[in-house]
Amino acid sequence: MSIHANMFDKLVSPSKWTEENESDIMAPYTYLTSNPGKEVVRHMANALNDWFHVPPEQLALIIKISSMLQNDCLLFDDIEDGSELRRGQPVAHHVYGVPHTVNSASYIVIKVYSDALALKGLMQASRGSTDVPILPEQIITEGLLDAHRGQALDISWRDKIQCPTEDQYIDMVKNKTGGLFRILMRLMMACATKRQDEDCVPFINIIGVLYQIRDDYKNLLDATYTSTKGFAEDLTEGKFSFPIVHAIHADEFNTEVIDIIRQRPKTPTLKKTAITHMRDRSKSLEYTLEVLRTIQKLAEAEVQSLGGNPRLKKILEMFRV
Repeated sequence: MSIHANMFDKLVSPSKWTEENESDIMAPYTYLTSNPGKEVVRHMANALNDWFHVPPEQLALIIKISSMLQNDCLLFDDIEDGSELRRGQPVAHHVYGVPHTVNSASYIVIKVYSDALALKGLMQASRGSTDVPILPEQIITEGLLDAHRGQALDISWRDKIQCPTEDQYIDMVKNKTGGLFRILMRLMMACATKRQDEDCVPFINIIGVLYQIRDDYKNLLDATYTSTKGFAEDLTEGKFSFPIVHAIHADEFNTEVIDIIRQRPKTPTLKKTAITHMRDRSKSLEYTLEVLRTIQKLAEAEVQSLGGNPRLKKILEMFRV
């Protein structure tokens, strides 16, 4: 029999996709998530649900979507930042290579949209109508656009060695970090059975900025960050984090910090010099701590203005430096 006899059937039949294939494409993502972080998304969602009372099946899917996006962004971030460690182990792209990791991370985004369609179906079923206030895929698209725009600014400033102002930095963070937090909040608001008309987006914007500036501060000083990400990794990456932005603008004639940033130091000596400058000369670490305390108070006040939430207050206490 000719080897071409069943060629037509082969060409028109669906392609095979095995569990082994799925495991392979997911490997970089699975590697990252096998060493979980602090699960901020899950804790935040459960606390917010004391307000919104999202049905359990929808809540589980929202947590899944938001967690996948948060972890997925870490895969991309580690490549774009040239990171060495994530959660105390080698970054995924050092284990699996950049092409495999990029493909896996892109695949996760598509799976998120598949879950968004499932969430829309649950929303429609719970309402007994195809009419929903806002489509989950629209919320996700808008949040991802914001996150990528923020990341683009962060990368551009780094690569051009162009220090932003504090206001520019905060605007960037509201997109880069806030975009992902807003996806969680807006999906929960869309699925809420209580407080449907309550706009909690301003609160989550505050949380996004608090979370990022806290991360910036701890990156330079915290021993736990050293063991999980490396010592003062933001300096190695050439990143203009909040304390670094303040240090550079505090004395425009003293170029010590930006000169060190330009070199992207990998050894501790130059990093310690920059940190000493920020601690003793520009007082940028003290200033950053004051800003964090101010934002913390704003977040706490916003929770109270929205009626209080004991579980959210506990999360805010976890954020306190």
